[in-house]
Amino acid sequence: MKSRFLFGVAAFVLILIWAALPAIGNDTEVALKGKVHYLDKPDLSLAKKMDAAYQEFKKSGSGDAYFTGYAFLSRHEIHQGSHGDESRPYIITVSGDRIKRKRAYEGKSGESYTDKDGTEVVGVVFLHKVTEKTPHLADVELIDLDNSYEFMDMPIYWLGDAKDEESYSYLTHEFESKDTKLQRNILFIISSHVSSKVYDFLHRVSLGNYDLKVRENAIFWLGNYKDERSLKDLLEIYRKIDESKLKKQIIFALQMSDQPEAVKELIRIAKNDEDQKLRKDAIFWLGQKASEESVKALKDVVNDSDEDTKVKESAVFAISQLPIEKSVPMLIDIAKTNKNPKVKKQAIFWLGQKDSDAALKFFEEILIKK
Repeated sequence: MKSRFLFGVAAFVLILIWAALPAIGNDTEVALKGKVHYLDKPDLSLAKKMDAAYQEFKKSGSGDAYFTGYAFLSRHEIHQGSHGDESRPYIITVSGDRIKRKRAYEGKSGESYTDKDGTEVVGVVFLHKVTEKTPHLADVELIDLDNSYEFMDMPIYWLGDAKDEESYSYLTHEFESKDTKLQRNILFIISSHVSSKVYDFLHRVSLGNYDLKVRENAIFWLGNYKDERSLKDLLEIYRKIDESKLKKQIIFALQMSDQPEAVKELIRIAKNDEDQKLRKDAIFWLGQKASEESVKALKDVVNDSDEDTKVKESAVFAISQLPIEKSVPMLIDIAKTNKNPKVKKQAIFWLGQKDSDAALKFFEEILIKK
């Protein structure tokens, strides 16, 4: 009976302790130093936390700029590193309207950034400038929470963990009224979110009335998904747009895709697109794919008697980029049988770059004949 009573008391105490802890998703560890203020109250929405940060900054009366930051679940594992002393924190400062991140170096300097598949909690830092008593977003940057950061010049108000939907909504709202460079930064961070809404956002921006570089970036990050849904969006965008630069970005995205239909679309562009430059671009990427379908398509382009010589030469170059066991026999066949002298010459040139017994034998034969 006594043991049951003690067990009940222990359970009650555990419940009280559990209730006092922050909710799951609001306790990500961050290593921040310097002028740091924590506003990570789990009962407040992200919008209210942002407003609370501004109110706290106003009370401090310290300058016209401040940082906010929070953690969210990214669909990428993001790692930032350097050749400096990794035990030292990154110093976060501001230059003009841009966030600057630097670390004190000893010896060799350098900075690297990588991302790969797999979800991970990452941080995002916002720079707010206050004009006419109103805060405006000036810059934003992702941070790798495996590192530590020091805020020496301006305060940061850390807002804890943000829910995916709240973070997505805040960023898409801020995206609409910003300059091109900031829009590109925001777009990258939005594309890092797990939310399925990101597809629709990137699709909309790709077709929207935005700067060409912003739309180009939206297409790139849409292609980064490499899945069936993103491929469907990319094909629709390709049909609807006229800008050659954007179509070129879609061709690049197609070659990244893991979907079989992407190769078929590259082949269709290589054979049928009205824009010769886009056809040449598709041909180049077919040469990097080295699948049976792409190899056959390259052969067809070279052997098409009605095809433009420049396009044929692009196909020969693409063939030269195939693995040597595929490229050399095809180049030899072109050099021997193609009726276009410029195309034959191109094939012979690329054969001369190959370290291959078959290529050497071919040159021996044509030299002996001479």
